[in-house]
Amino acid sequence: MKAIKLITQDRLGLMAEIAEILAQQHINIDSFGGKTVDHLAVMELVVDRPDEAMHVLIDKGFQAVSDDLITIRIDDRPGALAQITRELTDAKLSIRGISTLQRQEGHCFVALSTDNDAVARKLLQTLAF
Repeated sequence: MKAIKLITQDRLGLMAEIAEILAQQHINIDSFGGKTVDHLAVMELVVDRPDEAMHVLIDKGFQAVSDDLITIRIDDRPGALAQITRELTDAKLSIRGISTLQRQEGHCFVALSTDNDAVARKLLQTLAF
C-alpha cells in the first residue's frame, strides 16, 4: 500500500480541489486526511492508483511524494500500539508516519512507515500481536 503526502499552502476549498482532480481521472480515494500547520496544509491520501495520482497531482502543481505503507492488524486493546511502537524504537527504526485505518471485531488495522521498511516488515512478522 502506498500513501501520497502533499504539503501546500492552505486555502479554502483545497480538499475539494484535490478530490475533484482525482475524480476527473477516475481515481478512487480510500482515505484522505489533513491538517494545517502555520498556514501550510499537510495531507495524506491513499488511493486505488497511487502512481497515476502522483503524476496528476504533480502536473497540477502540487508537491507530492509517495510513501510505502506497512499494514498490520493488532488487538484493539490498550497498550497494543505502544507495544508495536516500542519494538520498532528498540530496533532503532524511526517511525515516519502511523495511522489507524479501521477498527472491527476486536482488532485494529494500522498503517505505518519507517526509515527502513524492509527491516520493519521482518520484525513485525516475528511479533505476536
